[in-house]
Amino acid sequence: MDRKLIRPDSIDEALSERQKYGLDAMPIAGGQSLLVLLRNKLVDPKILIDLERLAELHGLQRQANAISIGAMTTIFTLASSADVEKAPPLGQAATKVGSTAIRNLGTIGGNVCHNEPGADLPPSLLALNAVAELRSKNGTRKVPLGEFFRSYFETVVGPEELLTRVEVPALPNEATGVYLKHAISSEDLAIAGVAVVLIPDGNGGGAVREVRIGLGGVAPVPFRAAKAERALAGAVLKDEAIREAAQIASSEAEPMTDPHASADYRRKMVKVLVRRAIVAAKEQMERKGNGQA
Repeated sequence: MDRKLIRPDSIDEALSERQKYGLDAMPIAGGQSLLVLLRNKLVDPKILIDLERLAELHGLQRQANAISIGAMTTIFTLASSADVEKAPPLGQAATKVGSTAIRNLGTIGGNVCHNEPGADLPPSLLALNAVAELRSKNGTRKVPLGEFFRSYFETVVGPEELLTRVEVPALPNEATGVYLKHAISSEDLAIAGVAVVLIPDGNGGGAVREVRIGLGGVAPVPFRAAKAERALAGAVLKDEAIREAAQIASSEAEPMTDPHASADYRRKMVKVLVRRAIVAAKEQMERKGNGQA
């Protein structure tokens, strides 16, 4: 079929086109995911709305209490930005996305909206309490990432909306974070991906005020392991407590079996990676407490 490409020069123009064409149109960002779907005839939009010219959607803005990331910001930029060093799991996850070519062209907005199982960015964004900014001709709404992912390849983005920015709240200076991934090869999607953020209680005894655990590739959508988080909140991170939390996180997973891994294997990898990620983040926390980082 003939497919029309629209290249708006402003957000308002792009939103007008979204409103005009609704479900007949799809935005295209870096194209790394959408072009694969088009080539395999898994989607067949009549209209493609190219977002490349929309300068407002490119780049990061450092704010007092957050990092605001335009939806068209490339994954390479996330991996190399000094600002993202303040949100360590996100920068680490960005370095693990696909190949160099994919990181150069792929965008945070495309990665999040595509919502492919095993994508690297969502677990870290969840652990960082990120918020999605969605805009339409009728206004702007903000959706916590924990409410953003609906089902396989589905999100809450409406047919007249665009994801314009992702806001990542600033972590306390003493916080630490880690992203770990297990995959068949370094360029593949995660069989299991785990992001951990630790926030110490500030009393110097090794206890944590808050633990955040984001999981990807092991359920219909990426999610926070809330039960495991609660098990560690306020605790001193002893080996036994960490292992118990990892077991709880594994029980929270709802993985599927596919050609890459069985459901049981994915669940076991959650247990392994959660434990390793917490231990690594704990070691960072201890170094910071000793003035070594």
